[in-house]
Amino acid sequence: MSEHCHDEKCCCHEHEHHHDHCHDGHCSCHEHEGHCHEGCACHGGKDSDDIKKDLVIIGICAAVFALSFIPFLKPFAIFICLAATLVAGRDVLKEGFEDLLHFHFGEETLMSIAVVAAFLIGEYVEGTMVALLFTFGESLEGLAVDRSKKNIAALADIRPDTANVICPHDGDIEEVPAKEVEIGTEIIVKVGERVPLDCEVLSESVMADASALTGESLPLHIETGEILKAGCVVLGSPVHGKTVSGYGDSAAARIIEMVEGAAAKKGATEKFITRFSEIYTPIVIVLALLVFLVPWVFGWLPFSEATHRALVFLVSSCPCALVLSVPLAYFAGIGAASKHGVIIKGSEYCERLANVKNAVFDKTGTLTSGVLRVAEICLEHGYSEEEILRYAAAAEALSDHPVAKCVVAEAEKRGIEFPAADKVNEIAGEGVTVDFGGKTISCGNKKLFEHLSIALPEANDASLYVAIDGGFAGSVFLEDTVRPEAKESLEKLSALGVEHSFMLTGDNEHAAAKIAEECGVKGFFASLMPEDKVEKIEEIKKTGTSVFTGDGINDAPVLAAADIGAAMGMGTDAAIESADIVLMKGGISALPKAVEIAKKIMNCVRQNVIFIMAVKIIVLVLGALGYAPIWLAVFADVGVCLITVLWSLRLLRIKL
Repeated sequence: MSEHCHDEKCCCHEHEHHHDHCHDGHCSCHEHEGHCHEGCACHGGKDSDDIKKDLVIIGICAAVFALSFIPFLKPFAIFICLAATLVAGRDVLKEGFEDLLHFHFGEETLMSIAVVAAFLIGEYVEGTMVALLFTFGESLEGLAVDRSKKNIAALADIRPDTANVICPHDGDIEEVPAKEVEIGTEIIVKVGERVPLDCEVLSESVMADASALTGESLPLHIETGEILKAGCVVLGSPVHGKTVSGYGDSAAARIIEMVEGAAAKKGATEKFITRFSEIYTPIVIVLALLVFLVPWVFGWLPFSEATHRALVFLVSSCPCALVLSVPLAYFAGIGAASKHGVIIKGSEYCERLANVKNAVFDKTGTLTSGVLRVAEICLEHGYSEEEILRYAAAAEALSDHPVAKCVVAEAEKRGIEFPAADKVNEIAGEGVTVDFGGKTISCGNKKLFEHLSIALPEANDASLYVAIDGGFAGSVFLEDTVRPEAKESLEKLSALGVEHSFMLTGDNEHAAAKIAEECGVKGFFASLMPEDKVEKIEEIKKTGTSVFTGDGINDAPVLAAADIGAAMGMGTDAAIESADIVLMKGGISALPKAVEIAKKIMNCVRQNVIFIMAVKIIVLVLGALGYAPIWLAVFADVGVCLITVLWSLRLLRIKL
């Protein structure tokens, strides 16, 4: 499209060559050529290389501007300043006047008026400084936005590009591109490989690591005939399966699509200064015209005096302080946040974070460490905990399974010795049977005990069962370990005004309830797949601004869908790329810091605006009545600007 689009949350995200300005908040075009400006979630605009070139140009213009202070060049100072202003601020000035023609009053309009007004009354040095500083700030913010819109390359790792296809004619295995595999094709997935396509399991029951999809550390037990989803890692033994979906319809593909869709839907919140300027700028322009026209037309003042009063009025209302101090408050606050281990990817997220009402968390790796521990051991027929652990550890000593490692580690922790077992018979996907100390030990899941016809107690959903000489002896329950800082972090969030806390997890109801109680989470939703988590976050968002914190690839869609997505710095690249803020240090204890810093930033912004407007209103009234000399108008502009800039810079020294 060649026209200006004025919608502010443009959701188009498949265009790369923009020429016009898109300001429309709900633009649904997908193939336009407009430059989507503020709030657009599209992937277009200047990339980091272009922005870096702009920064070089700004640097050169600043050097040229410095020449105007050389004494023998003083007669040419206005021309030097004009050249530096036009080159450095060319894009912003052009956009500011185009916006003015379309009655769209944004930051660019404010800056353009400030520069022109400064040159009209001979304050060209000030006008050039405004242009240079504003464009410099815009470029720095552009770099942050560009980084936040990178492709989530890590997601490709959960969707393999090739599949091992079984040839229907001779049974040979051929590696072919996963995109070319049709539904109903038989494939083989080797141990340790990721499943390339959703498939029905044809072989015996298998174990699979589904943490990339569910975020849960415990492996899944997939029965023959059940669906093994793309992105899972095969454990124990190879899988023979028949594909039930195409490459673009698999579980992994849906995760990628949800991230892209949620990111495109979520338009950036307009900055405080932009919303304010749309009211302030046209009012100031109209009032300045009235200050000039009314006294002159009615003969109350001569043309020169009316013009002087109008210029004083316009200079004193010059928005330099707003244009510089408000973005600077964001930049300074974001810089301070990075020192405290919080990376905020854009100024628009500060306002959302300051107003957050709901804190939503993933469980594994966020509220918990993702490391399994023995939570409980249930006993039968007089056996002790030490005996059950000894037998289980001996049986599982050679296994790399996460459950086996946890049991062995617990036995070692308690100082229990377990010599090597004899006659080890492993049944893939079920467990192991060994001879140990003159006894036959069976250790595994429910499937193993059904296979051996050993009865289990009812309502016993343990992680591991142990039988001795054919009789059930006990069961071991495992659970994730809660992060030590989790409960304190939630208490701090509550003290900062966060009203509700929720946990979303793919784990079962019993495990989720226990973790929620231990952490102090007020509500939780269990047994969720990634698409379920997105639905839940959409529901929660309706009750207030919501921040979601997670760390896994499976969290990427929810991070993108939330009002604010907070990724744990030690998490996956996919989560970090799709998040709005990244908690680099201190785990979730950095989240309360992020909220507190955001509140300080927004308080500084409001304080600056109130102070600026109070001074300007006083000087504007005095100027309109002819009582304000030009120096007072300059103070209302330059003096107030300096004060508020210094007030904003104090955010660099935020202490928590």
